[in-house]
Amino acid sequence: MITDRKQKPLQGVRKLSALCLAVALSLPAMATDLKTSLGVDGRTIALGDLFTKVGDKAKIIVLDAPAPGKTKNISGNELQRMANKHGLDWQKPDYLRKVSITRHAHTIASSDIQLLIHEVAVDAGADPDSQIRFFGRNKGIIVPMDATADDITFEAFSLSDKGDRFSATLLVPSGGDVPTKLNLNGVLEEVRVIPVFNTSIMPGEVIQAENLSWIKYPAKRLNGRVIMTSQQLIGMTVRRPARTDKPINNNDVSAPIAVAKGDAVTMTVRTRAMLLSAGGKALENGGIGDTIRVINSKTRLTVDAKIVRPGQVEIISGPTLALGSR
Repeated sequence: MITDRKQKPLQGVRKLSALCLAVALSLPAMATDLKTSLGVDGRTIALGDLFTKVGDKAKIIVLDAPAPGKTKNISGNELQRMANKHGLDWQKPDYLRKVSITRHAHTIASSDIQLLIHEVAVDAGADPDSQIRFFGRNKGIIVPMDATADDITFEAFSLSDKGDRFSATLLVPSGGDVPTKLNLNGVLEEVRVIPVFNTSIMPGEVIQAENLSWIKYPAKRLNGRVIMTSQQLIGMTVRRPARTDKPINNNDVSAPIAVAKGDAVTMTVRTRAMLLSAGGKALENGGIGDTIRVINSKTRLTVDAKIVRPGQVEIISGPTLALGSR
């Protein structure tokens, strides 16, 4: 048998629980707020994309989303109608006219599209050693967040008889049921792989292998002055500050200075019978193999001479007069 002394604490607990429940029921529900950052990934807009604190109503669809990368405006009155319809505790502020919600997207780079078309073109008979150039298009394609270049398909593709022009119709993910059609036209250019500077090189710096990268470059834009091999560059220096990722011409580089302007040099002339020499002074900078102007220290005659090694040049014009007495 339970005594009155034991029943009193139990009755107190029951009264306290009832009081807490009554207080909880009397408190107003937490007010809903409009989200400060509005954006969606998918094709629909739900209550939870617009409002906070909506609980199990968050997934209720209220609008279609805009196209990927686009924005949709929703008026304040329309938001109020949504809130009222779904029983949300939200009141439109007087200042609110509209809000904008963006559908998130990303861009497939133009270079990725070129690779995609190049693969199809090669399968159709184009030169594998070519690259794609579009007519009038240098930007990428905007697609939904979950789409990649692999999701792009071809509705049509044609290649010219010479294999140098193409026309393509792409089917691009639109974020909806129907893909977007994209028409592209362009040319396939023959390319050559050439060395370019991948970092800035200043005059006097010796070019090393790590200073070079290789790029594909349209063959028709190359001329006989463009350097095609790394052997023509390594160990040389530049005549002027070098540009990166651009073709390098023969006149852009020279051998490192072996004779500086003002240096004393030994001038030599070789004949079948003898080797003649005289002292002189360089009037120009030059590397081994370069031709510079040199003045004879004794006769004061100026001649052209080829640098053989540091401090020594070989006369290639006016040798007799240059070495003789005045």
